[in-house]
Amino acid sequence: MPSAVPLVSIGLPVYNGERYLQQTLATLLDQTAGDFELVVCDNASTDSTPAICARAAAADPRVRYVRNPVNIGLGRNFNRVFALSRGRYFRWAMGDDLVTATNLADCLEVLESRPEVVLAVPGWDLVDATGAVHPDTATLAVPHSWSADLERRLEQYVDLLGTPHAIAVMPYLSGLVRSEALWRTGLLGSYPSSDDVLLAELAVQGQLAETGRHSLSIRLHAGSAGHGIGTGDHRAVHRTFFPDAAARSLALWRRRRFPAMLAVLGRADLPADRRRALQARYLRACWRGLR
Repeated sequence: MPSAVPLVSIGLPVYNGERYLQQTLATLLDQTAGDFELVVCDNASTDSTPAICARAAAADPRVRYVRNPVNIGLGRNFNRVFALSRGRYFRWAMGDDLVTATNLADCLEVLESRPEVVLAVPGWDLVDATGAVHPDTATLAVPHSWSADLERRLEQYVDLLGTPHAIAVMPYLSGLVRSEALWRTGLLGSYPSSDDVLLAELAVQGQLAETGRHSLSIRLHAGSAGHGIGTGDHRAVHRTFFPDAAARSLALWRRRRFPAMLAVLGRADLPADRRRALQARYLRACWRGLR
């Protein structure tokens, strides 16, 4: 393992990812930006994931492989792989997604040149189980332009959560973030849609930016976290992330997200009446039941 602290850490939490993991690892390691480490945190997989990860670590000193003795749940595994990272910048990688060679470089260019940006997100699309372009890409992979103004940015974010295009927040979990900003959040909670709350915490801290250059393909398949998006089957989406909550009603799932999101909006550096207006806007979006 290189002794120098890397500029970037890629954290890959994985559980039983043998179907796509080898291909994903290959694309993550084939980056034009070379100053990075890849930390893989295996959540007690029972398939050939450990062997695939061990081979990758033996072949490339940039790879660190850690295996949990027991499954600690998806949210905690995501958080653990971040805690194990050392880079100034960090990004989570999903075990079934694909990236092009400029993925890190494109996001790094934004963060290094724009100190006001806390999270840089690549251009993205959706692919299916075979890697072919997903039929819903045109309607779901919608690019977004974020305001530099805090209040307007949070309004944009709240509105996005209340639209059918809420999948547009999905690639943000695979964006490149300033590690110091991520440490100031509560990270991922062990409840569905906790990523919504985490991204809101980042939006409160600084600007979000999309690079405009495509370098990420999010794979939707029967076993993916995004399976069900586009059909409105949010239980299917969350079943992969939160199996313990899969049997609960959608209303119960949302209850934990509500107070967490309201608390984030209530901490924004805005006048009290504007914070309350944002909270009301969020509740109206949820009431409409569009997500």
